[in-house]
Amino acid sequence: MVPDESGSYTAFPPIFGDPPPFGDEEAAEYPGHGLVTSMAVIVRERADVASPIAGILRAGTRVRVRLEPAFGGGCKRGWYAIFPGGWICRDAGLAVGKTPPDDAVFHIPEAKVDEPLPYDYWRVKDVMTPFFHRLPSYTEQDRADAAGRAWYEKHGSQPMPTDPSKRPDDVPAVVKEYMNPGYWITRAGEEVHAKRRFLRTLRGSYVRKYQLHQRPAPDFRGKVLPRGDELPIYFIRREVKLERRETDGSDVLVKTDETLERLSTHPFVRKIHIGNKAYYEDENGVLLRAYAVSKAERISRPVGLAADERWIHVDLSEQTLVAYEGDRPVFATLVSTGKEPGMTPTGVFRVQTKHIATSMRDQPVEEEAYSIEDVPWTQYFHANVALHGAFWHAGFGLVRSHGCVNLSPSDARWLFGFTRPSLAPGWHAVTAKTLSAGEGTVVYVTE
Repeated sequence: MVPDESGSYTAFPPIFGDPPPFGDEEAAEYPGHGLVTSMAVIVRERADVASPIAGILRAGTRVRVRLEPAFGGGCKRGWYAIFPGGWICRDAGLAVGKTPPDDAVFHIPEAKVDEPLPYDYWRVKDVMTPFFHRLPSYTEQDRADAAGRAWYEKHGSQPMPTDPSKRPDDVPAVVKEYMNPGYWITRAGEEVHAKRRFLRTLRGSYVRKYQLHQRPAPDFRGKVLPRGDELPIYFIRREVKLERRETDGSDVLVKTDETLERLSTHPFVRKIHIGNKAYYEDENGVLLRAYAVSKAERISRPVGLAADERWIHVDLSEQTLVAYEGDRPVFATLVSTGKEPGMTPTGVFRVQTKHIATSMRDQPVEEEAYSIEDVPWTQYFHANVALHGAFWHAGFGLVRSHGCVNLSPSDARWLFGFTRPSLAPGWHAVTAKTLSAGEGTVVYVTE
């Protein structure tokens, strides 16, 4: 990897594995054509709903299939074997034919897999913003607004149930749900209806555009390590005034008016203690309080890993992440991990599933927010704890999450291509150790 002028990467590693050959023999075995027609379908290892999940395909994805379905296993309309492996239940949303099914009805954007963010994200601005199943009439819109105001006056920002049977009677049926400030949605398109401008979300809801806004995603990027001997690297996580000794050799320090830019790096050479305070010092005698610095340093490879195996180290005390190939560090960056009571667990884990994007609810990112559609570049490694991109904040280097390891969108995308297993071409998610997917990359989390 050749870094750019800032020391970062110039391209993202690919996220898809090499496409398997598809010749005459494969065409004879998989003569049919399939089209995913629902938001997402699950690919299973075998034709059974109890079989392990191998991956996920999103709407509009085309696959080659066997035309003879297998029945049973909890699927009424039959299971279809897809190339190069796995089974999809037709009930889940799969159109099958001898010729490619028509996809003219689809208006769902493809994931932008070579950009920091795979989709366009918008943030809800107003309390009790109604999301509609379809484009509403003026009367339906006014009734939805009135019902939302009535709920807010009585319950504040407490979420309204999405189950129509549990909602107030004055909520019109056209309302899918209400969302509050801090919720994030994924834009699929834009439509004008009766002189009103709506955004259509990736999940098919409609919301008035003026109730949403975009916020620039953080552009922070970590450092690639082409030589492998660049560590330690000192990232600045807090902007604190620099200090100098009053005289050479003195332990009396004088604050300057200078600071180092947050998220930048600085060539400190030593850590010292003066009194009960810790500092980092550079070769020119400039000092900075240690709590303002995150040190990414080299550690030993965990026991049991092959000499050339890729692995990741997350340091909770320093809020850093270093990626390795065997004993050689190749990338270092800042992260945001869990704060109490949702501390990120420590130990040696492996990537279990990888998603280009997946929704997270009940994962507060700010005091008032707990719903984010399509969190990018998500890699689960322990229960519901994952490495993923965070476009809603730029607090890297500081604890912030409710357990997950937050990275900048660019760093999360880079890491998604670095880790294993790779996604099958066209797939949206993959599970390690299923079908032809190999074992997941080790994630080593230390305090």
